[in-house]
Amino acid sequence: MSFDDLNFKKAKGYALRLLKLRPRSVLELRQKLNSKGYAAEADMLIEDFLRLGFLDDEAFTKVWLQYRLNRPMGYRRVSRELADKGIPQDLVQSQWADIKESYDELDVVRSLAQKRIRKYTNIDPLKRKKRVMDYLARRGFQLDVIMKVIKEL
Repeated sequence: MSFDDLNFKKAKGYALRLLKLRPRSVLELRQKLNSKGYAAEADMLIEDFLRLGFLDDEAFTKVWLQYRLNRPMGYRRVSRELADKGIPQDLVQSQWADIKESYDELDVVRSLAQKRIRKYTNIDPLKRKKRVMDYLARRGFQLDVIMKVIKEL
């Protein structure tokens, strides 16, 4: 067994451990392998994993969207996270179109806003409004939805 074979086995073991923890995008796995010093093995491993179905950016996108929307978070934040993970915007939009029908952002924002408002009962109403708006914006919800809910409450 040569040094290259040993390095490849170590890289493969590391990559499989990463994928066992949670699904990863191709870019994410490549970055992790590169940071551990497995840059030479990364291309061949990724090619093998794509062929075997261990890596699939489309499936990863779907899982990530479901997970993050259950947290709950807005589309803007989730799409930014996916872009950071190397997922093309058109793939995010197509997966979002599938999920969008069962996701009511207005209800989610309303629920989160009500919980937050209860948390800030002893605070000046303007400060409370700003804090709730900032919280919802950080979670990636659309500004028009946030404003609509704030006016309701």
